[in-house]
Amino acid sequence: MKEPLDSCTKCHRISKNLLDLKNIYTDYHNKPVQGVGSKDSSICIVGLAPGLHGANKTGIVFNGDFSGNILSYCLKSVGFIDPLEKDYPYITNSVKCYPPNNKPYISEVDNCSRFLKKEIFNMSKLRVIIALGKLSHLAVLKIYKLIPSKYIFQHGKIHKLLNNIILIDSYHCSKLNINTKRVTIQMLNNILFKAKQYKYKHD
Repeated sequence: MKEPLDSCTKCHRISKNLLDLKNIYTDYHNKPVQGVGSKDSSICIVGLAPGLHGANKTGIVFNGDFSGNILSYCLKSVGFIDPLEKDYPYITNSVKCYPPNNKPYISEVDNCSRFLKKEIFNMSKLRVIIALGKLSHLAVLKIYKLIPSKYIFQHGKIHKLLNNIILIDSYHCSKLNINTKRVTIQMLNNILFKAKQYKYKHD
């Protein structure tokens, strides 16, 4: 029987980190964080992992920190206003728990892939996956059993996956990437517009 997400301790380094954090931030969530949004959506956004003072605090993915605020702003900018709408993008992370220094090991991304696979494969109307960052890109490729060398990560690049689903690569909306202008609000909006355009072409 597979271990459910809420009680998963497969990543020993991360599990120990969460136990330590419970003593430091006693009012924080400090547990695995589920995805949010509509499973009926045609768009899924995949981030890296919960932020220490964001989703790890609030228990809500991309909520309460800089990255969450940026993503929320961009979603509203392109017309995704109400998270309760059935086609509001489903938002999740490759790694469900906060890793030390917000840097998961590849093995930890792999350990979490079964949860990501379940989320994505349960989205019957899925047409577009947006990967925020290279590790998220690789996590998506893994669940589809695709060879990474044939799907090179590049901001704005569109990859055709299986079953008429595409993967759009984007740099992550982290504070570092925004402050260094590696990615801008307009660049992120463009990624979301691409996702909407592809969705409408296939509705």
